[in-house]
Amino acid sequence: MFFGLIKTTSAGLIGIDLGSYAIKAVAISNIRGIYQVDAVANMLLPKGLIVDNHLQDISKISLVIRQLQKKLPVDYSNAAIAVTGADVMTKVMSINSTLNDLELQSQVEIEVENDIPFPLDEVFFDFEMLAVNEDDDSLNNILVSTARKESVLSHVQCVDEAGFKTNIVDIASHALARSVNYLLPIDNQQQSIAVVDIGASQMMLNIIHQGDIIFSRSKSHGGDVFTQMLVDRYCISFQDAEKLKSNAEFPGGCDIELLAPFIDQTIHYLQADLHMFANAFNHLQVRKIIVVGAGGLLPGFLKRLNNELNMEVIKLQYSKKLRFKKQGDSELFEQVGSQYMMALGLALRGAL
Repeated sequence: MFFGLIKTTSAGLIGIDLGSYAIKAVAISNIRGIYQVDAVANMLLPKGLIVDNHLQDISKISLVIRQLQKKLPVDYSNAAIAVTGADVMTKVMSINSTLNDLELQSQVEIEVENDIPFPLDEVFFDFEMLAVNEDDDSLNNILVSTARKESVLSHVQCVDEAGFKTNIVDIASHALARSVNYLLPIDNQQQSIAVVDIGASQMMLNIIHQGDIIFSRSKSHGGDVFTQMLVDRYCISFQDAEKLKSNAEFPGGCDIELLAPFIDQTIHYLQADLHMFANAFNHLQVRKIIVVGAGGLLPGFLKRLNNELNMEVIKLQYSKKLRFKKQGDSELFEQVGSQYMMALGLALRGAL
């Protein structure tokens, strides 16, 4: 979904992921059909500048992005970004397959106006054809996405003020699905896969079936919850707690007192969302899961997830599908590549 902001460009594209804890970027180029990661960069973001996916101070965030830009190739100026949260809605609609393009546009607009809790002139909307409806071949399944104009334009302003040119505004879940689909082993691409993104302040579950997102849920829960638990238990600053978490250097007993309860709570939320999916799509079974985002890097999390949900945890092999210009970036992806999946998916939009 691109909300009418997509512009044709032959230059490489930088995917910029605006997270509440850090801003991450991935630059990709297409070299004779092989996708090469030319640069990877991140900058920590002062706490409170992005809250619940809303930009609280565009000028200060732009300054951080300017610092990020210094770590990237100078010939990259076009950017792809994403919006998410309560200002974004996606829905699969079944619409008469005989409609021409103009009639389809009008019908989608009517459906959007009936569904969204905002006036139509306050949102951007876009749609794409998925497939013929399995139950009624006279209908086509259409994926419709809407986003508040205020959210989209504030994100664009923030990135453009930093010196980039925003070419694409995507939906975060779609960008994530793009990177997963590209990296996923072929034998898994026709199955139903759960993709869990555990960021600093938000956890998002997407179910991808045969390459398309068919279910999405998000919760205000993420790594900041565990960081705050460290702050409260050991009377340290938030910054020091983040360092402990990032380096997995926990005081004795922390794994039982704090880490285990946090993992339990996270898995409980996932079980609830997966149960909701099972009720809505009882003909599909999800037996495999991919975890992205920094939250999935916590010690013991993936093993517990495998045991509690009885699902196979898939580890993505970045080097099999991507070439890296710098050896250091290749090593970084092998260690913490899950943190860059959103930025990668955005960059791939310009390369694929």
